[in-house]
Amino acid sequence: VRGLKVTVAEVPIPVAFGAAFEGERVRGEDIYLEAGGGRTPMVEWVTSKRMDEVEDGKIEVIGPELKDIPAGSRLLLAITVEVAGREMQEDYEPILERQIHHLINYAQGAMHIGQRDIAWLRVAKQAVEKGFKLSHIGTILHAKLHQDFGRIFDKMQVKIYTEEDKVKEMIEKARAVYGTRDTRIEGMTDETIDIYYSCTLCQSFAPGHVCVISPERTGLCGSYNWMDCKAAFEINPTGPNQPVEKGETVDAKLG
Repeated sequence: VRGLKVTVAEVPIPVAFGAAFEGERVRGEDIYLEAGGGRTPMVEWVTSKRMDEVEDGKIEVIGPELKDIPAGSRLLLAITVEVAGREMQEDYEPILERQIHHLINYAQGAMHIGQRDIAWLRVAKQAVEKGFKLSHIGTILHAKLHQDFGRIFDKMQVKIYTEEDKVKEMIEKARAVYGTRDTRIEGMTDETIDIYYSCTLCQSFAPGHVCVISPERTGLCGSYNWMDCKAAFEINPTGPNQPVEKGETVDAKLG
């Protein structure tokens, strides 16, 4: 139906889900699965597709699932999110990509650190005992991204790869896109634009922290550059990235 938007009120997964579990750690004997973090290759990538290429809500796991491996295993992992919509732009892809971090962390028994191709995931034995599967990562992303960013896309599907060849293929594709994104901002300087952006994305665990991001200075975490902040503000004008006007120069050397 033209203009119809899908919303999912609850996240249908077998473990508790909410911001209270962000920052939870999974260590030692509690680990059922570990991926990334320098132990194995891992990548997260959001990419735009044509409307006819995306089946909304479709979640695939290509390779071994959690039930197919013993506790304490390590896997290569690629999480690919494919979105389509009349309002979707390439500039919005990194914004959706950055949401993967905190949304996975909202699941009890899942620990997620990092982004892009330096992500790190651990899943606890207790979560697997309750029925948690890798496919539930797709369930979380589909439900919450539709809920929070449904204005900019219409359909979304998730592919989770654990086969070595497929993961390496996704890493190469994602790195090429990361390079293109980074190149777009390389020619910009702090002097050529009139607006910087604030960033408070990390305030869930660093409540007193604010970054000011310019073309030559990313946030301290490295997650957002100036183009990402600009796109994030367009998507959510009351969100964590707000424009900061440069104003008049007090001192050309010192700022």
